[in-house]
Amino acid sequence: MALELFLFTFFVIGVFGDVDEVVSVSVMEGDSVTLRSDVTDVHDVIEWRFQGFLIARVNRESNKVSKKITYYGGFKDRLELDIQSGDLKIKNIRNTDTGEYKLKITSTESSSKIFNITAVSDPRSDGVTVVSVMKGDSVVLHTGVPKIQNDDEILWRFRDKDVIAKIKKDEHIHSTYDHSADGIFRSRLHLNLQTGDIIIRDIRNSTSGLYEVDFKKSSYTTHKSFNVIVSDQLNRVQVKEGVFVTLGSGLTNVEGDDLVQWRFEHESHVIAKINKTASSSSTSDGANGRFRGRLELDDETGSLTIRKIAAEHTGLYHLDITGSKHTIFKKFIVFVCAVPDPGLSPAAVAGIVVGVGVFLLVVAAAIYYYQTMASITYILKQKENISILLNYHLTVCN
Repeated sequence: MALELFLFTFFVIGVFGDVDEVVSVSVMEGDSVTLRSDVTDVHDVIEWRFQGFLIARVNRESNKVSKKITYYGGFKDRLELDIQSGDLKIKNIRNTDTGEYKLKITSTESSSKIFNITAVSDPRSDGVTVVSVMKGDSVVLHTGVPKIQNDDEILWRFRDKDVIAKIKKDEHIHSTYDHSADGIFRSRLHLNLQTGDIIIRDIRNSTSGLYEVDFKKSSYTTHKSFNVIVSDQLNRVQVKEGVFVTLGSGLTNVEGDDLVQWRFEHESHVIAKINKTASSSSTSDGANGRFRGRLELDDETGSLTIRKIAAEHTGLYHLDITGSKHTIFKKFIVFVCAVPDPGLSPAAVAGIVVGVGVFLLVVAAAIYYYQTMASITYILKQKENISILLNYHLTVCN
């Protein structure tokens, strides 16, 4: 998902003339990258050139320090030059930024370095990955790094403030932090030590907002941003037995590297799936074959249709959509209303409704007991879902 890095660093002798080092970097469109000069003392002039054209310059001649940024190649407002270190940051990488960036440091001894940057195309990129998640759920924010190497460092920040998580491989540092006065992240953050991905559990409104991650290598740093949006409202659907219902994904097109997965109730088994990268889609019969011959998955939008819906299809449906530039988690509460026999009296119909209500309470008790053995937090969430479902039945379907 998201950022892919194919990199190598090597020293060249007699090929690039006075070039001391060549670094190759691949960055997903919309992400940012900082190219480091690695200066350790004061130098007279630091210059950055793109495809041979000057784009940034720091001049320390005559005990005066000056900085200049040009906008060749459409870089307007997307370049940041650190006047102290000479590091160059390119924000919101575009396909047109692909090419050779040459750093030249002029002092008593001159040196130079080349960065070959490749922008990996994604037409949906706008610099920020949008993540939509239901309140109380968990979410994973991906660095896109296949595996952290020994000299790598990962820094996660929240709302452009304090660091909330950090991995420094060579120093064996891997920690999460909660600097907030009200402890909004306490016991809610978890780090994947292999990839640097961060898991935020039990999402709340207080933990929505902008998350940023810096992936630091020896010669450069890539930057990625996520806007996490928390939704409080469940999608409620009521339908009569025997007809069909479509649960909408909210997408107009599934494209790029999107992975769409539908799950029913608390089953880990996926009942429908689109893997755009593998150009595949499929549906499943579900537990006990309850969905056999009833599911249709729209390959264009990811929406799921359930045909000839029955009472056993009543419940909670989860939709997970993950891609390089968005992550979406949605829930649908579906209740199937039985069609009463026309010959039944109103009293009989009322009796059926009460009977169904009692049945649902028994199911709720069973789920409660089962979940007690697993997780107290999960119990509370499922009790709330069952309460919503039962209340919806009694108020709408009677």
